[in-house]
Amino acid sequence: MPGFKWIVNMNLQRKITLLLVLFILIPLLLFGLLYYRSSNQFVMDRTDQETDQVVQLVQQNVDQLLSKYEEQLKSIYEDEDAILQLSEMNRSRSEQPSAADAFNRFLRNYLRGKDDVDSIYLYSNHNVYFADFKGSSYFTAQFDKHPEWQQAVDQAAGKAVWLPTFKLEPNRYNMQSTYYFSVGMQLKNVADTMQKIGTVYMNVKISALDHLIQNVNVSPNGILMLADTDGHVLWHRNTAAYDTSLQELPFYKELLAQKERHMTVQLDNQSFRVSYVPSAYNHWLYLSFIPQSDLNEQSKELRRFFYLTLIAFGGSFILLAFLISRFITRPIRQIALAMKQIHKENVDVKLPAAADDEVGMLQASFNSMRRRINELIQEVRVVSEKEKEAEVRALQAQINPHFVYNSLDTINWVAIDREQDDISGMITALSDIMRYAIRPGEPWIILEEELKWARNYAYLQKIRFEDRFEVVIEASEELLLWKVPRLYLQPYLENAILHGMEHIEEGGIISVTIQPDEKTGGIRTVLKDNGGGIPEHELREITMRRARGIGIYNLDDRLKLEFGPEYGVDICSDIHDGTVVTIILPKVNKQETEASRHEL
Repeated sequence: MPGFKWIVNMNLQRKITLLLVLFILIPLLLFGLLYYRSSNQFVMDRTDQETDQVVQLVQQNVDQLLSKYEEQLKSIYEDEDAILQLSEMNRSRSEQPSAADAFNRFLRNYLRGKDDVDSIYLYSNHNVYFADFKGSSYFTAQFDKHPEWQQAVDQAAGKAVWLPTFKLEPNRYNMQSTYYFSVGMQLKNVADTMQKIGTVYMNVKISALDHLIQNVNVSPNGILMLADTDGHVLWHRNTAAYDTSLQELPFYKELLAQKERHMTVQLDNQSFRVSYVPSAYNHWLYLSFIPQSDLNEQSKELRRFFYLTLIAFGGSFILLAFLISRFITRPIRQIALAMKQIHKENVDVKLPAAADDEVGMLQASFNSMRRRINELIQEVRVVSEKEKEAEVRALQAQINPHFVYNSLDTINWVAIDREQDDISGMITALSDIMRYAIRPGEPWIILEEELKWARNYAYLQKIRFEDRFEVVIEASEELLLWKVPRLYLQPYLENAILHGMEHIEEGGIISVTIQPDEKTGGIRTVLKDNGGGIPEHELREITMRRARGIGIYNLDDRLKLEFGPEYGVDICSDIHDGTVVTIILPKVNKQETEASRHEL
């Protein structure tokens, strides 16, 4: 092939080296690369598995802790006197300060011994009972800001509901911001048809989770996080993360939607391996973020071994290929040099047959043939002269279309080789246009081929006129296999470009629309441009067949002559709105195209 001519012109040593590199070294490198990638995948899978084990252990420990808090919350039911007292206060229409104080003391006693529990609140019949050394104002402010908490607890109908982590700003009790997570539950009178008597909330210090998770590491620089399905961050080592909503990150919804619980994402221009373990207890999500740098560190030794092996094998192979090619090609080069001496009419050159292998046989054969060369020199000269004469005749011969196609193909390969894609596209389009235009026979072809020619022609003209216009071609799919006259679009498309776009600097539009014609059952082609239009006197000359350019009205004459007056070409133009050419073609079957071929 023309594109591989440079390989043919290489010397033998380079050819052998190139073949060894192409068919041995490169496959070896590809195999090594695949091995390296599979090893990286193995490291990633192993990391996913180990991370899941660590995160699942954290999830189990946290679930046990939360279950303990839930049992402590439910233990309020064990004090029947407190439940009865709360029911009576709900039924009483007047406030009973002593009873309220007594119930608050009950809640304070309830908190004793629960170091991680910060406070407890009970909302009942528009009254608030609480046990909180800070006073009730801080939590009630948070409670009022989040009405969805009460809605979630009401919907649970007596089941414990774990609420998102919330923050209390610095105050006189705490100089820094403090964080809490809560569990809420409806209280019901078990002695009175399970009637709702209030809602209790227990606020747990975030340090309770710190004790379990703070020292757990999924990787040297990894991140462990707790979140709920709504994207609220429930626990994180960095307290600034509590203000972040994971729902705003695109990967979060995608991670929860897919079946796999692992994916690689880009966050702040850094790649992370993200995994999560869902809790069946309260549907919290335990997420881990392992940076790609940690994964790379795990495969560091593997990469070092791969690179050393690659260098060793690559260097050894190149040296071996050089030595093999050198020892094989040296005797052949000697024969080539001897042949050059004979070419200079030095026939006394003699090669030593140093071995009995194929090269030695070649040297011996050369020596035997050398003796006959003198007798053949004159004959060779005569043959050479004849060959030169044949070359001259070949150069003088007319270039046929196949030679043109092959030349264009060679130029196209050169353009592709030099990454000149625009030149390659132009050459390909020109080659298709020439092949289509001078193809013998077939005056009627399918519409799909005609449109291919039209697009190639428009592409070349668009480049020629520096994108001053656009050509838009639309055709009904059902018509693509119908027969149309070959090159029937050519004169009208050419005139629209050369004359219609003549004074257009930019924004030119030429549209070609091909649809079924309802009136005749044939094909309606409308070619419209937004150019300067045709002056009235020139349009009249075209209509009366007096204008130059026979191709403009030649198609109209042929269609009317062969198929009747309802078919043909109609041209309308306005000096300001451009030109519209309407072509009505008949629906032609195969037999009619064969007959038309003989007539044309």
